[in-house]
Amino acid sequence: MDDAVLSNDKQVYRPGEWAVTPGVAAGSPGEKSPPLAQLYPEKDKYLIIPQARYTDPAFAELEWKAVWSKVWTCAGLASDIADPGQWFKYDLGRESFVVVRQKDGSIKAFYNVCQHRGRQLVTENFGRNHSFVCQYHSWVFDLDGKNRRVTDREYFEQDALSGDLSLKAVRCETWAGFVFISMDENAKPLREYLDGIPGIFAGYHFENMHVVKDVVVEVPCNWKIGYENFLEPYHAHITHPEIQPAVDEVLNQYDFYRNGHGNAITRVGLPSERYADKNNINPALAFLLQEAGINPEQFQGRATDVRQALIAAKRKEDNPWGIDYSGYVDSQLMDDWNPSFFPNMTFNAHPEGTMVLRFLPHPSDPSKYLLHQWVLIPKTKPGVPVPYYMGVEPDVDISGTVRPARRYTTLADPQMGLVVGQDIANQVGMQRGVSSKGLSSGVRLSEQEQRLQQIHAEIDRLIAAI
Repeated sequence: MDDAVLSNDKQVYRPGEWAVTPGVAAGSPGEKSPPLAQLYPEKDKYLIIPQARYTDPAFAELEWKAVWSKVWTCAGLASDIADPGQWFKYDLGRESFVVVRQKDGSIKAFYNVCQHRGRQLVTENFGRNHSFVCQYHSWVFDLDGKNRRVTDREYFEQDALSGDLSLKAVRCETWAGFVFISMDENAKPLREYLDGIPGIFAGYHFENMHVVKDVVVEVPCNWKIGYENFLEPYHAHITHPEIQPAVDEVLNQYDFYRNGHGNAITRVGLPSERYADKNNINPALAFLLQEAGINPEQFQGRATDVRQALIAAKRKEDNPWGIDYSGYVDSQLMDDWNPSFFPNMTFNAHPEGTMVLRFLPHPSDPSKYLLHQWVLIPKTKPGVPVPYYMGVEPDVDISGTVRPARRYTTLADPQMGLVVGQDIANQVGMQRGVSSKGLSSGVRLSEQEQRLQQIHAEIDRLIAAI
C-alpha cells in the first residue's frame, strides 16, 4: 500500500483518527480534533437510523420545536444589507423574518409579521426602505421595529392596542459576513455556539468575498437527506468519478466540534487512493499545473508530487491568482475544507472561492426541502476563473460590480454545476427509498459517515432538552 495511507505510524486508515498533516502545533487550523466519541459518547446508538426520522410529520414537529426554534441558523449575507434601510427576507420553515441594516450600522431581525392582522410586511427577497408599511391596512414600522403609525387609530378601542405594537425581534449576530438569527431569546452567543469553526476559518476572510451565484431549487426529499449528502465524501467515488484523477476522496480528515458542527478535509492535487496511476501526470493534474503557471510537460515529478508543487506556486508573491495566501496553512491552499454548521449549512471552502449550501426545511412537508447555493469569491487577477465544480457560468460577471439576482430553478435544470447536480440526482431517488418497507431495518452508517451520526445525536440532545 502506498505510503500516503500511513498516519501516526498506523497501517490502517481510520476515518476518525487520520490527519492530513499529522503533528501540527496545537491551535493550528489543521489540528485534528478529538474523536467523535469524546464529544458524543452515545454515537454508536446512531449506527442505524430509523426511517421515521426522515418521513414522520410528528418527528418533523419535534425538530421544529427543539432544533429550528432554538439554534442559530444563517439568515443571509451582511453584504446584501450594506447600507441603512437595506433588508433581506429569510424564510425558515413556517416562519419568515426581515433582516435590516439600522441607521447606526447595526443589524436587527424581526418576524416578518405586521402586528395588526399578521400580513407579511415584505414579500420580495431584497429591498431598501425608510420604514416598513403594511400593504393591507398601511400600519407603519420604523427600521428598528417600533410602530410609527396605526392608521385610523381613533377607531380602535384602547384595549385593542394594548401592549407593545413594535415588530417582534429575534436574536441577530454576525460572523465573517454571515448573518445568523435565533428564535430563542436564551440562545448562547453565536461565537460560543459555533465553537471552533471561527478560529479554523479566520484566514479565509469570507466577509471580503462577494456573491457571484445565488440559486434555489426545491428538492423532493427530507432536509437531512440533502444535508447528509455533503457531510461525507464516501459517495464521491461513484457519484463524482471524474474527480478521482486529482482529488483523494478516500483519505479524509474528519473533525468534530460541540453543538453538532464538524469539518472534513479532502486532499486536492493528487490522485485518489482508488485511482491506479500514481505516477503519470493525468489531464486533470495537468490542468491544475497549467492554472498555477507550471508547464505540465516540463514538470519533473510523479502525480503524487503535484500537490506540493501547487502549494509552492501559491506561496509566491506573484502567484497567478493575485491572492495573498499568507494567512492560510498549506492544506487550506489546496484542499477542500468542508465545515458543517449545524443544523443546515455547509461550505466547500477554498481561498479562490467558497460554495455555501443551506438546507431549508419545507414549511409543512418533511419530504421536501429547499437547497440554496451561494458562490463567493475574493478579488483576484482579471481572468482568474471560479473553481470549476461550483458551476459559475462563463458569461457571469465575477468582478463584484453587480450582485447577481437570485434564481429559482427546477430539478430538470438546477443550474448548480455538475457536482451538485449529481448530488441532487441521488437525493431525488432517496425519499421513496427511506420510506420503503424494503428499508424497514433503517439507514446504516459507516465510519466514513460519522458526521451523520453526530447530527442525529445532536438532534436528540436538543429534543431531550425541551
